[in-house]
Formats: sequence, structure tokens, C-alpha cells
Amino acid sequence: MLLGAAVGDAMGWPYERRDRTRSLPPLSQVSGRFFAWQRMAGSRFRPILEEIGPGEYSDDTQMLIAVARARLSAGDDWLTWLQRVEWPFFPDYERGAGASVKRACRAWEKHEAAWGHRTDDQEKYFSAGANGAAMRIAPHVIVHHERPFGDLAADVVRDAATTHGHPRALLGALVHAYALWISLRQPAPLAYGWLVEATLDGLKDWREPVWQGLDQHWRDAAAKAFPSDYERAWDDTVQEVEDLLSSARSSLDSGALSAPSAFLEEHGLTRTRTRGSGTLCAVAAIYLAARSAAGPERGMAVPARQEGADTDTLASMTASLLGAGLGQEWLGSFGRTVQDGALLITLAEKLLRPVSETLPPPSHDEVGEARSRFLHELDGADSRAGLLLPDRRQARVVAGTTLTSGNWTAQRTQLLTADGQNLFIIRGVQRVEAKRVQEAPRTEVAQAAEHRPFRPATQARLQGAYLPVADISRVTEALTALGLTAPRRGNDWVSYENLVIRQAPAGERATGFPAAQLRVAISDVQAAWERLRAMEFEGAIQRDGSAFWLRVDPHLIVAVNNAESPAG
Repeated sequence: MLLGAAVGDAMGWPYERRDRTRSLPPLSQVSGRFFAWQRMAGSRFRPILEEIGPGEYSDDTQMLIAVARARLSAGDDWLTWLQRVEWPFFPDYERGAGASVKRACRAWEKHEAAWGHRTDDQEKYFSAGANGAAMRIAPHVIVHHERPFGDLAADVVRDAATTHGHPRALLGALVHAYALWISLRQPAPLAYGWLVEATLDGLKDWREPVWQGLDQHWRDAAAKAFPSDYERAWDDTVQEVEDLLSSARSSLDSGALSAPSAFLEEHGLTRTRTRGSGTLCAVAAIYLAARSAAGPERGMAVPARQEGADTDTLASMTASLLGAGLGQEWLGSFGRTVQDGALLITLAEKLLRPVSETLPPPSHDEVGEARSRFLHELDGADSRAGLLLPDRRQARVVAGTTLTSGNWTAQRTQLLTADGQNLFIIRGVQRVEAKRVQEAPRTEVAQAAEHRPFRPATQARLQGAYLPVADISRVTEALTALGLTAPRRGNDWVSYENLVIRQAPAGERATGFPAAQLRVAISDVQAAWERLRAMEFEGAIQRDGSAFWLRVDPHLIVAVNNAESPAG
């Protein structure tokens, strides 16, 4: 099941339109094997091209592994581990995560619930009905495969609610979990169409409003976001899923007269606004698996290459269902060559056994300090260096490369963890002169520099301070770009020598012009100017000779001047 999820993900990822940068090889050239391709790793404002190796997987499998690691690390306290350890670390290495997931991870990093306390945060969270929750719940299914579905359902919803709030996301995760759960319990071979019928028969199990078991803060926020009643929205979504499953059954009854691509197109799986729906993807994966038991490899390939679909996630969910029902032999060479295949098999075997030794989830302070220490050591790490990850795993550097695209450059470091996971971390995105990138002589020194992570070349010293800020993460990013490092930090503060910057409580967050400035003397103003412009802060940058001013936060302006000038 886990191996199938990763194979489907790796097979479908190159065909995902939002990540693809150019046309892919003809199917006749790549049939039966993975292939290398390039993706846009940055944004449209800061484009960075990244080479993706054959069989490498995306954020779908990364999150699945993170959930498995939380269960194995903390046992019954897996949810706390997921919120405190896995999600805050995830944005540092994610490969293609959606906006809802990244927004939720940033909230957990700030020790805030993903559903937040601000109206705009809650609206975004409770409108998130995508498949980012359903794609990762397989580890819970393994743990509960011999237990009643109600136990599994409770864990699935607790997991899904860490990033998504809309009934479509939670029900999509529940329906996919139910389909995996019954597939594991059904002896092979699987009859044509059986999975759709079995899921419809299980309506009374997966339709239960298990969200009512979430904590009171979540339920209060849900009531605020759904004034017309969250339970009514839940029931309406249940009816949507039942109708979709009934449509899938009708399509299967038509047999060869119905093409799977036609079903996907008819139900919005190829339309931009609906293709990522949690419920749509869950039912589509069930439909594809139900008609493909006799030819599982084709059943996985159809969604992986469906033009306009969320190809990696749909193929991953379909292949995980086929893996749950048929085992892994049908995966053939794909199963042997997918990234980190041995780790996935080991995780599955460990999840089958009760966890005997667990770790207590670290405190928020411990998590913040561990992540800060890791990122600081990563910036200075040489090839083969050992590092301790924020999730407490040991890792070593196996490769470092410079990524360039037009006027943009970044450093990518590949880590291999002690348990066998490959992580690719991109940092130091900055704008450079196009001429310099194209014409710089490739001396031995320059070639060696391409494999070293970015390090700020300037030294800085603080001259003044202002304490409260609206977004401490964004402010520390700007100061890091100037070459300032914070030796100490806490839950909501960062210390720069005798300066302490703290996260302002919600009631103090102003939206007008900031009332104070932070003055910084720096040895290379031009380099700092270029780095901060590349970071595209919303506040305007003003320049005056060898000095400039930048609003990095609603509360704060950073004034930068030359360390050697009299003004410094």
C-alpha cells in the first residue's frame, strides 16, 4: 500500500501541469520505467529549475512518511508530534505542497492552530477542501487494519484537521481510508467493481460525523466559519460522495463502453477549480482501482497521465488502493526503483507492530531551538557532514548543487537520513546579474563553490531596536538575508545580542505605517539591497546613495547603511 502510493506519486508527478516546465518524452520512450525531468521549484516571481531524478516522489509521499514517523516516534501521542515536530519542519524540504498545507505548517511553526484566531485565517482553513489530507492517511490504516473502522476514522479526522477544515477534505480522507481498510481485509483476487460496491455498502460507517470528536476550539471555529451549520454542510457532502459513487457504479456497469478518462472529465477531475477536491479524488481513485484489478499497472498509468488532472495525487491514491488489495508484485521494476522504497517497506512493517518504545514530544522551545540549530548548521555544512534533523533523525550531506534559472540562483543540499530517506533542501534563493551567471569563468574555485550552500558574505552589527512585530518569521528571514544570526529564541521571540524581537499578540497587530526603525550597519550594501529586493517584501524599498530603507513588517522598517560611512 505504501509502496504503491509512492510509485503512483513518482509516475504522475512529471505530468502535473503546475510543476512541469516543458514537454515530456513520448510515452513510447518511457513506457515501463521512470525518467528524469525538470520542475519549477520556485515561484513565478522567483523561478528556480530543479532536476528531478527517475522515481523521485513529491510532497504526497513526503507527508505520508511524516505521518508514519509521527506514529512510530510518539505512539498514542502521535498528533502532538505531528503538530509540533513534523509540520513545522515540512516546509524546509517539501516538494510541491499546496497552499493549504504550507499555510497550516507555518501556523503550527508559530505554535498556533491551523484554524487560527483571525477571521481571514479561519476562512482560508475552512474553505480548504482539497486532497492534501486524503493522500497521507495510509499509515493510520495499517495501524488499525484489524480494528473497527470507528477507531481508524477518529485518527484520520484528527490528522486531516491539522491542515484542512472543509467537509470535502475530511470526508475525502475518510472515504479513502475506508476503501484502503476494506481492501486490506478482502482476500485477492478482487472482483471487477467490487471496491465501489463495498464503499457504498460502508456508507453508514464513513458518513459518521466524527468531526464532533475534535476539540472544542476547533468546533467553535467551525461554527463561526459555517453559520448555516457545519453538520448540514457535512451531510450535503456525504450526499455528494454517495451520488459520485453511484455514478461510478453506473460507469462500471457499462464496462468497455465507458472510458475512464470520460468519467474523470465528466466529474471535474480535469478542471482547475475541482480537480484537487478531496472527495472527487477519493471516489475517482476507488473507481479507477475497481475497474483495474485485472490490469493494475494500467489502472495506475491512466490517472498518472490524464491531461489536466492532479496526476501525482490521483495516481498515488489509486495505486495505494491497488497495493492494499493486490500486494506489491504487480509494481514490478517501479516498486524496485522508486525513491526510498526500502524505507517505505520498513515503515509498513513497523506500523504493523505495536510501538514499544516512544519519545515524548518535545516542547515548543525545544522544537524551535532544534530547527534553528539545524538550519544554521546546514548553511555551513560541507560534503559528508553529519546533521541532527529537527525530527531527531541523524542525516548526512550527500550532495550540494547550485540551481540557476535566468537571473535567479539557489543552493540545493541533498541529505540522506539514517533510516534511508532522501531530503532535498533548497535555500538561499537570490537574484544575480544574468551576465555574471552566463559568463563567469569556470575555474576550479568557482566549480567547488557551486557545491557549497549559500553563506552571507557580509558582517553586520545592530545599532538600534524595536520589539513587537506582526510576523516574526518574515522579519527573521530578512535579517538572515542581511547576515544577522539569532543565537537564542523562544516560543514567540528571537534574540539578536541585546535586541529581542517578539511576535505581537493579535490585538496589537497594526496595519498602518510602522512606528520604529531597526538600524543595521553592513559592509556590502549593494549585495544586501539585491538580496532583499529578490525576497519581494510587500513594503516599498527606498534607496538613497549607500543606504536604503525597507518595510519588512507592518511594525518595522529596517534602515541599512554602509558600515564604513560616518552615518554608521
